[in-house]
Amino acid sequence: MATPFAVRLDPADTLQTEPVSIRVEGCRPGERLRLASRLLDDLGVAWTAHGDHVADASGTVDTASAPSEGGTYVGLEPAGLLWSLQPPGGTGRQFLMNATERAHKLGLPACDPVKPLRIEIAAERPDGSRATAELCLRRLAPGIEVQPLRDGRLRGTVFRWTDRSRSRGAIVSLTGSGGGVEMGYAPLLASLGYDVVSLAYFNHEDLSPMLANIPLEYFAEGFEWLRRELGARRIAVQGASRGGELTLVLAAHFPEYVNGGVAIVPMYATSPGWNHATGEITASWTLNGAPIPYVTGRATPPDEIRRIADLQPHGYPMADDFRVALEPLEVRERAAIPVERVSGPLLLISGVEDQMWHCEWGSDVVVNRLRAKGFAHPVRHLALPETGHITPLPNTVTSFAPSVYHSLAHMLLACGGTPRGAARASWTMWQAMKDHYRLVFGG
Repeated sequence: MATPFAVRLDPADTLQTEPVSIRVEGCRPGERLRLASRLLDDLGVAWTAHGDHVADASGTVDTASAPSEGGTYVGLEPAGLLWSLQPPGGTGRQFLMNATERAHKLGLPACDPVKPLRIEIAAERPDGSRATAELCLRRLAPGIEVQPLRDGRLRGTVFRWTDRSRSRGAIVSLTGSGGGVEMGYAPLLASLGYDVVSLAYFNHEDLSPMLANIPLEYFAEGFEWLRRELGARRIAVQGASRGGELTLVLAAHFPEYVNGGVAIVPMYATSPGWNHATGEITASWTLNGAPIPYVTGRATPPDEIRRIADLQPHGYPMADDFRVALEPLEVRERAAIPVERVSGPLLLISGVEDQMWHCEWGSDVVVNRLRAKGFAHPVRHLALPETGHITPLPNTVTSFAPSVYHSLAHMLLACGGTPRGAARASWTMWQAMKDHYRLVFGG
């Protein structure tokens, strides 16, 4: 009996960070067919991807072994139908620049961050016949409750396991320079078995709209809350970009609370704060009412940055400006984060092709400082090839990874890397993160 023409997904319902096998059975040997995917986001935008494949001698197309000869992805890309999803009109810069929803400005589908992603996978024959299946990618494991955090001046979102029969590690997840509540990593970090607090620190509810003069005491209150309300005995901090910088700052200044950190695309020094309404440059962070020393100076005037951003296909590449300000030895002496004070393991993750700032170089500076100071804890620097400033989790859309439209700066900024590179590196990064948290929390 002939094998029916069908799409097989294994598993068809799983966490987003798990690999998915996509197979088409019942084809004719050597038959050419198109595999397509479709995700309808919460704003009604249909994101689609496709690849052109050839069936093997058994009449099967398996994306793990069958390269795509054309489409939104080419070559051997097992998850190409997921990471290469794109909106109508493709991946031109205008989609980012015209977007009104923050997710779209970042080049992502606008979807509830804790609800499952439902993606139709279809196999299409030249004669028009189709076979379909639905893939459900869950972002939150069963047994986790999601609650708003509004306690004193603390604001954010809590991912709390309902099973309180044992002590769990707790992770504080931080946003970057866009502010708000971090919801990209947080649900899936919680799904590893940890309590997670996505702690907002600006541009959210009644917090300051500016990343400027943020008191570090605010985060100390957050750590105390984790101990009191969640019974956290060990705490880790994680953030990307300015959140990666903040991760190192908090781990260095509060070693009595922070037992480990994951700093994603960070810098070795503290960056200046910025009032995007007035253009005023000031400290990002304060402690005991005094500013934390920060890097000053930038080579390109703001008006010139905007002019170049309008001309470049991926926006303005800021990395060289930051490098000019960060390279002098006197800057290291004055503004370097005192990472040697950290009281636990550190994982630094950088994109080798980052065009926002040279985070691979900055992470190497951190490693060398720790080496020179005789750092007593494990430290790892994972430098991701073909990756820029955007470092997503597995099975995330990366079609726009080389650019981002900054919602506060109102400017297109170059991030570097490639969509395929970011997608491939995501698996390496996720495994490193899981290994790191087992090191911090045990188990």
